[in-house]
Amino acid sequence: MSLIEVKNVSYRKGQTTIIENLDFSLEGGKIVALLGENGSGKTTIMRLLGGLALNWKGSIHIDGIPVGPKTKETVSYLANPDDFASDSQIQQVLNFYADFYDNFDIGKAQQLLGFMNLEPTDKLKGLSRGNREKLALVATLSRKAKVYLLDEPLSGIDLMAREKIIESMLRWFEEDSLLLITTHQITEIENITDEVMILKDGQIALQADLETVREKQQTGLEGIYRRVLTK
Repeated sequence: MSLIEVKNVSYRKGQTTIIENLDFSLEGGKIVALLGENGSGKTTIMRLLGGLALNWKGSIHIDGIPVGPKTKETVSYLANPDDFASDSQIQQVLNFYADFYDNFDIGKAQQLLGFMNLEPTDKLKGLSRGNREKLALVATLSRKAKVYLLDEPLSGIDLMAREKIIESMLRWFEEDSLLLITTHQITEIENITDEVMILKDGQIALQADLETVREKQQTGLEGIYRRVLTK
């Protein structure tokens, strides 16, 4: 059984169809890049898998369980430090997650903080954009989840912060779990990506093992992406 099973899923926003009759499955033990242009439905898919979207049609199962309150125990969606008061300290944020989620590993969070060069006593209002994204990843990866959903974790931050975040994704996510990431920083995630999914017009235009399609097309991930979208 696949870790994620999506069958005949459709979602509309107002009069606009975002995705229609979508079908795909994903296995554990992989880092999967979900790519597509703005408005292609990437964030919608993330929200559907995270149990955060309403009024959709179809079937979504995570580890054999229909998506809903129960699956939120095994799905870790990218945290948002902006949900906390600006004068909160990093340790207070992590303590909240530890109290809220039974599968939050505070020891792992402390190790990740050290890796990210973040201090527990730092206040949110003093963090740069890059350090806020690092904290978000610390909170997300510190849960012992089966599915990690990272929606644009590299957006709007400098090169050094992106490199640190990418390295942490590779080093710290649970090896038998699934990490699904959306990003426009295509070349920067190529070396950690096992499988690629490319959205076009609300459909999966390509889903393939990255190494296999790279050898077949004799080009890198960005070249594959461009070819799919210009067909």
